[in-house]
Amino acid sequence: MKKQAITLGRIGILLPIASLIPLLGSVAGLAALILLLMSHHQFSKAYENPPIFKKALIGFLIPVIVNIVGMVIIVIGAGSAFLTLTGDGFDPENIQQIMTLLFESGVTIVGLLLILIGTIVGNYFIFQALKALAASSGVNTFKTAGLLYFIGAIGLILFGLGILVAIVAWIIHVVAYFSIQAEEPITEQAV
Repeated sequence: MKKQAITLGRIGILLPIASLIPLLGSVAGLAALILLLMSHHQFSKAYENPPIFKKALIGFLIPVIVNIVGMVIIVIGAGSAFLTLTGDGFDPENIQQIMTLLFESGVTIVGLLLILIGTIVGNYFIFQALKALAASSGVNTFKTAGLLYFIGAIGLILFGLGILVAIVAWIIHVVAYFSIQAEEPITEQAV
């Protein structure tokens, strides 16, 4: 069971590389998410530590749900701004007015803040799941990766600098999955 969790995790953590291929990115991202959740589920069974899966599931679901809600809010705000200024037909000179109306109404800002907060909360739960996995497996790089994911989510506030931290977290997460051993090392007992 642990070997299967490692295999699923290794494939899932490497799949985001496929997002560089056009039209394959979103499918690869969804597949990576599913494989990582399956890996966390297997690890939680192998180590008899349910928070490994439960917190990972919460950490993956919160951003997905909040991003959908936030994007709906942004689209509603953008649609109403667009319809307000283009009642007589579309005029390319109205783009500046549309952008001004978008941010003056506050709807776009609310949607963006909702997405940011959901990302931070989701990454906090991912950090907690990876911390539990690190404690059970003895591979502390999982905890480091989780902490960096969380710091990266907070760092998004600083003009997107958190993206760089998230990339480093992903690299450390890859290292963690390739550092974990399928079998526990056999220790010799003193005779």
